[in-house]
Amino acid sequence: MKTFGVIVLVIVLFALSTAKVDDKRLTEDFHHTIVMKDTANWAEIKMDTLGMVNKMAYADTANFMKQKIYPCARCFLRPEVAEALEKANMLANAKNLKLVIFDCYRPYGYQQKMYEIVNNPKYVAPPSKGSNHNRGAAVDLSLADENGDLLDMGNEFDDFSSLSHYISDKISEKAQNNRKLLRVIMNEAGFTPYDNEWWHFDYRKKKYETSDFRWECNEQTQQ
Repeated sequence: MKTFGVIVLVIVLFALSTAKVDDKRLTEDFHHTIVMKDTANWAEIKMDTLGMVNKMAYADTANFMKQKIYPCARCFLRPEVAEALEKANMLANAKNLKLVIFDCYRPYGYQQKMYEIVNNPKYVAPPSKGSNHNRGAAVDLSLADENGDLLDMGNEFDDFSSLSHYISDKISEKAQNNRKLLRVIMNEAGFTPYDNEWWHFDYRKKKYETSDFRWECNEQTQQ
């Protein structure tokens, strides 16, 4: 009986290990399919070419999680959303200002990773719900002057306190005016603001599916 029990245990462990391999293979196949499917449905924002300030927060450790999530600092959006952002950039340039980009499209897998780290729906949307970032239809950004110095918005990006609320009365008049300026630019370009985060804007003129498309990195894009 003891020998029989050992044999059963070995069979069970083998079955479990095989299942894990199959799950991993299916996940890899899924990611590959998503990437191949979505490649033609994305547009990269060439921040340097457009004169934007690249501050992609999750491609560095200087974020509220203190961890690097993205492999490199590249900004992708759905083509129609990218066109709207480029319009916003032109509107900002006309005022001798620059857009400062904190986050763009966020792969679904990275959303899962962020939620595992934070595990708080107040700060990161649960993967089951997702975010317009996962659909390539949202952008987090700010404004800088022509020298690239960030305008005073009252508090830092990803400060999840009431100070980040657009209507906060605990920030200076100058910061309030700068927030208003950013909102005017983004509204005119076709984006909808999110009142609890002055930096977050959604593009709601068209709906997109959640995606897990992953971009590649090279020596130029690595940080």
